[in-house]
Amino acid sequence: MDKNTIACCANCKHCLEYPRGNRYGDIDYMCAINGYFMHSINKDISKIKHFTPGGRELECRYERKKTI
Repeated sequence: MDKNTIACCANCKHCLEYPRGNRYGDIDYMCAINGYFMHSINKDISKIKHFTPGGRELECRYERKKTI
């Protein structure tokens, strides 16, 4: 499946991208709603759950990015 057709964190308008500034061009992703860094942003949000380091489940307020 194409990542633009599924509801994933990569398509959410609350997903912020922060480049690390290293020579590999790595990017860290952070959710603007809860302030936590994320991984697996291209997976379907209905199949995965994000948790805090303490084990609390994070609330998802997914909203698709508007495309031109």
